[in-house]
Amino acid sequence: MPALAVRLPSPSAESWDWQLSAACRDADPAVFFHPDNERGEPRASRVRAAKRICLRCPVRARCLNYALEAYERHGIWGGYIEEERRTLQRMRDVESQPTAAIRPGNADHGRRLPSSAVRAPTTIH
Repeated sequence: MPALAVRLPSPSAESWDWQLSAACRDADPAVFFHPDNERGEPRASRVRAAKRICLRCPVRARCLNYALEAYERHGIWGGYIEEERRTLQRMRDVESQPTAAIRPGNADHGRRLPSSAVRAPTTIH
């Protein structure tokens, strides 16, 4: 499987100004990034605390969008933990793939599917 290229937003100040309005700006960063081997209720409690902060954040959508664009692998961004963002990223990646026409002869001729859904014919022996 090829490695994903990391796409970071441009370095201009305007690209990062949204962070000045973030609800987490004055919060302890440890709330948003789990320590090694954190499990169970301590982790769940920390995640709930971080998500409460995110819920009242005026730039939550921009934060999440940044994390998805940058393939941010760690921490809570925009109110989503790592696993939740991976799910969103997969959905976003599938939606952004170019489409390919269904092969002629099918009853659905003319309908379009993502190119990832079109596979080479399988031969059955």
